[in-house]
Amino acid sequence: MSNNQEIHYLGRVLDREKQAPISGAKVSIHLPGFSRVVYSDLEGIYKFPISFGNSRVLEGEITIEVKGYKTYSSFIKLLPNERDLGDIQLVPPHFQLISPHVQETENNDNLLPVIAALMVVLALIVAVLTLPPPQETPPLERPDTRINLLQPFNVSKKSVSEVLYPSISFQKHEYKIASFFEFERG
Repeated sequence: MSNNQEIHYLGRVLDREKQAPISGAKVSIHLPGFSRVVYSDLEGIYKFPISFGNSRVLEGEITIEVKGYKTYSSFIKLLPNERDLGDIQLVPPHFQLISPHVQETENNDNLLPVIAALMVVLALIVAVLTLPPPQETPPLERPDTRINLLQPFNVSKKSVSEVLYPSISFQKHEYKIASFFEFERG
């Protein structure tokens, strides 16, 4: 094979969901020192000639654009003995394609709000994790107002009579109230 001989490469553009050929797709090939734009035919097939010169391998990028589909962009490696580039399947704009070998050109402006929301959530989590533990407040002490009926206590007749009968005067006698209400005269 001479160095200036052209090698014709071909590939096909398909709709991923319908498996139908896509005609009129713009196929751009960008190689070092060489760029070409071709369009797919009614069967979705595109063809382009390449001259290798002194190279055994050519590496570059292929981009496929067509209205109503996501733009496809990928690394391409051309070898003289492998002329069929195979099928390239395009997807509609709403389709999520996840592949490590495919780089799609998209507008990443809508990632900013998502990243900002994630940062706020992360900051809140860090704030909650670094808060000091809540401190327990001791309960307020109340005076003991309970009456223990098992222990004796003194009550004067005057203090009881003044509470029960404030208009009547009584003699000054003290009574000692014992447990279980046993009375002793004092």
